[in-house]
Amino acid sequence: MRNNVLRMTALALCLLLVCGSLSGCGREPGPASSAAASTGETESHSGGAAVEPGLVRLALSETISTLDVHQNTADYMIPLNIYERLFDIRVEDDGSTGLANGLAEDWSVSDDGLRYRFTLRGDAFFSDGTPVRASDVAFTFTRMLALPESRQTDFADMILGAEAVMEGRSDQLDGIRVLGDRELEITLSEPYAGYLYQLATPSCSIFSEKCVREAGDGFGLSAEHTVGSGPYRVTEYTDTRIVLERNPYYRCREGEELTVNRAEFLILPPALIDSKFRNGELDLLDLSRVNPEAVETVYQAEAWKDRLISYNRVEVQYMMLNVEAPPLNDVRIRKAVQLAINRQRILDELFNGDGSLVDGIFPRGLIGFTEENQGWLQYDPEAAAALVSQVPEAKNYRLELAANSQSEIRTLRMLEMIREDLSRAGLTVSVVSYDDESRMYLRQQGVLMAYTGEWSADFNDPDNFIYNFFGSRAKTRFRSGNYGDEAVLSRIAAARTIQDPEKRLAEYAELERILIRDEAVWVPLFSTVHKFILGVRLERFTPFWAGWGSLYLKDVVLKPAAR
Repeated sequence: MRNNVLRMTALALCLLLVCGSLSGCGREPGPASSAAASTGETESHSGGAAVEPGLVRLALSETISTLDVHQNTADYMIPLNIYERLFDIRVEDDGSTGLANGLAEDWSVSDDGLRYRFTLRGDAFFSDGTPVRASDVAFTFTRMLALPESRQTDFADMILGAEAVMEGRSDQLDGIRVLGDRELEITLSEPYAGYLYQLATPSCSIFSEKCVREAGDGFGLSAEHTVGSGPYRVTEYTDTRIVLERNPYYRCREGEELTVNRAEFLILPPALIDSKFRNGELDLLDLSRVNPEAVETVYQAEAWKDRLISYNRVEVQYMMLNVEAPPLNDVRIRKAVQLAINRQRILDELFNGDGSLVDGIFPRGLIGFTEENQGWLQYDPEAAAALVSQVPEAKNYRLELAANSQSEIRTLRMLEMIREDLSRAGLTVSVVSYDDESRMYLRQQGVLMAYTGEWSADFNDPDNFIYNFFGSRAKTRFRSGNYGDEAVLSRIAAARTIQDPEKRLAEYAELERILIRDEAVWVPLFSTVHKFILGVRLERFTPFWAGWGSLYLKDVVLKPAAR
């Protein structure tokens, strides 16, 4: 196999000498594509500065702590581009989503929904030139469960034998059998209807066993110790700058063309992101990464209208309520909290009205969203006050809203607005600030009283929302909800095994109604709109299907003059 790789590399280099440069993707791996980006050739843009052809310049507002997705649940920008998954998500013309083959060339599922057999592509290579093997897939999912610091066990705990690996009783995952270099079989402990969609998440990115073992604890912490099979590789990784270049061994999919040869990500404060974009030093502006004041005063102007891209986020912003903490242990108080919060005011004042109210667990755009569970929750401060008055002992308790001291001003302002609303309903409320580590620790211990959060779709299935929050007593404790009705929790866990799609979605709709309308276990707030501004060098850009700030560089299309 290595000789084949060397022959293909030599062929690509010969093509480069003949053609002068290589754009897009051909049928052979493309070491020439990164070479073209390093020739030093430059172009001019409207700001007058010289820009390297094939370069896209982007900004992040926070340092990415690690490129190891097993230890990171938020920073997926780089992992999306340097790793591959067994499947990808494709967006249909009508806006719905479907599965596209990634590393998996072919697959089948047994009639009982337990066994999945996969055949990997034969042309998939890691950026160090080694082929992607079935053993790498097995290693990845085993590590996801065995790593003590893993934050992604939810994405592999349905595989047979997962519990033994997580508890350290076994270093082998019984549910994975490697049948050959390109063949493997995964057996689940019970049927799971959303499994294939789950395999398309960044959390299920496939690692190189060789690279991870050689890097040890350093995996994902430097460019040298980060290897993937995606279209790009990391060549620079610091606290202030990350650089990606084309993976010389990556083959494009059918119909895929990469116009970006090199990407530079600068880690900047919001105000500097704004100024650099307007000075022509960035090629795409994610408006969620700049100060809300700049969005309102600058980018709402007519001058930006033709370069504005809006995309609905498949997310829900919510407030979690600890059902064991007085006075929230009384369902009347929890329902009063739901009625007392002026959600539309928060959306209008803090998010420029860019979004829509959500009255349940599932946001619009998610499979399983139903209008039947929408429209019931109305702002009614009088009804909220009446419910509070029915619980005289509530005056003996203070409701604490937990804030993250590192949060942006808008988030802290939202908590203050909620505090004001709840106080008007007759509750004693305070906002208590914690550093990020302490707040996370207390949340996972199940002792936070109330806090706001945001959950965006990792994969398009309702299980991604309802099971992660309410799939077991341990999960509700982990998020400081502490909801404990075992009958309901068991139904949520069982719903993922229903093979009939219509029956499964009907069950999720009923469970959503029980949790939010009947039990009032949390307060659904709203979903927001994600907005981007195209720079002058970009021809077009397609946001990530779920509305994240993370993006695929393959969805960034440079204008011909900028390629």
